[in-house]
Amino acid sequence: MTVSAYVDRIYEQFARYPFPRSVSVCEQCGPEWTVAAITATPLRSLSLPQLCAIHVMTLDDDGLRHFFPRLMEVMLHTPWPVFDFRLADLEMRFPQWQPDERAAVRALSEQVWRQMLDEYPCELGYFSGCPSALDLLTWCGLDLVAHLESLTTTEVQAAAQHLADLVDAVFTLRDPFESASKTTVLDWISGPTIGARLQSAFFSADSDEAARQLSAAHELWTVCASR
Repeated sequence: MTVSAYVDRIYEQFARYPFPRSVSVCEQCGPEWTVAAITATPLRSLSLPQLCAIHVMTLDDDGLRHFFPRLMEVMLHTPWPVFDFRLADLEMRFPQWQPDERAAVRALSEQVWRQMLDEYPCELGYFSGCPSALDLLTWCGLDLVAHLESLTTTEVQAAAQHLADLVDAVFTLRDPFESASKTTVLDWISGPTIGARLQSAFFSADSDEAARQLSAAHELWTVCASR
């Protein structure tokens, strides 16, 4: 199944939740829209600005779950942080959802991770890179270390390049994650298998650009992992 197919499954799973009665439109965020106009817009046609204008993350759980499929769909096509919310907010809500709903979201998360490992660069919007994809796995309650391990065991260059990006993010950014534990990732990424994987990927790189990226990540890892 493709990522799109998993999104379709989430739409089916969350179709039980009607348009919430408590929606209002922020006059600052969406002065051009009314509640009536947004209500009349099909869910799959709602835009990012419209979702921002109703402050979707402030709705109660049933209200959020009505919009959640579109929220995920927009995030998968928007390559920058969307809305004024943190994934950690979703992490707190997720355990209260129905088992079939959680299963559908976890299945999408797993597919996002698999596709990310196979493609570089990866066209998955906000979840195109390791840090945000790890955030997605974390707030779905999935095992962080088990998925990190696949960065070294997946023998494709794309996975190694995502690993290189993760090394750069962990060692150079103060807060690379919203939900995932930086301490957990740092402990894992400081292990000897990381350097070995970056080095082997460098020698088998299929382009000068990839080789430079992997070499720079290995050098950074060598300096920082031993601290």
